[in-house]
Amino acid sequence: MSFFDPRTRVSPWKKNLLKVMRLTILVLGILIVVFGVGGTKVFGLMALLGLGLIYLPTLTNKNHLQVIPVEIEILFLLVLVFEYVLGNTFGLYGLIPHYDKFMHFAVPLIVALIGMMFMYTAYVYGKIKTSLKIMAFLIVLITIGIGGILEMVEYTYDTILYQHIEHFLPTGLTQGSPTMSPLDDTMIDLFTDALGGIAGAIIGILLIKRAQKKGQCSEWVDEFAEIEGFKKNKK
Repeated sequence: MSFFDPRTRVSPWKKNLLKVMRLTILVLGILIVVFGVGGTKVFGLMALLGLGLIYLPTLTNKNHLQVIPVEIEILFLLVLVFEYVLGNTFGLYGLIPHYDKFMHFAVPLIVALIGMMFMYTAYVYGKIKTSLKIMAFLIVLITIGIGGILEMVEYTYDTILYQHIEHFLPTGLTQGSPTMSPLDDTMIDLFTDALGGIAGAIIGILLIKRAQKKGQCSEWVDEFAEIEGFKKNKK
């Protein structure tokens, strides 16, 4: 498992995939904002804001170098596509019965996987002292916590905020299931968040052990260390 470093060679297919994903989200985001109906314009704007957020470190870097590992950016852009383009704009949340459960599994998986990489980097640099199993356990708890916070945000949006903005931003409610009660829907979402977090943590452990055996950890640990502030970027 190798992550992008401006000082090393990057696989051409990763560069090309990233360019295509960036351009696709940019074009789709603009089209949704311009031609979207009602609240769908908001989803196009969110996709563009997400694209700007992930690209901001590169723009603000003095030498315009890629700061965020390419694999992380690809995963982040996939979330933007699944959430704001396919899920909300094209209505897959309504067309596919369990699409929301897929997202509640996929996003925590990605968050947990990235979290494992950050935590392992902290371990390598002596910032924490623990085992991979404890790292995974903590990451799963954090992932569940994030899922709980998002459920509270959705509840607040639906019950308090939406009634004041639905006339000019009819995005629709964020919670609810046509086949389950609100409580069952929320609890299953949390359980799915937990499963996604567990899967991401396990995958993280497997990738770390694989990189250790092949002696490839240093290829991506240094990059995460720069992001976390453990190591200054080389000029």
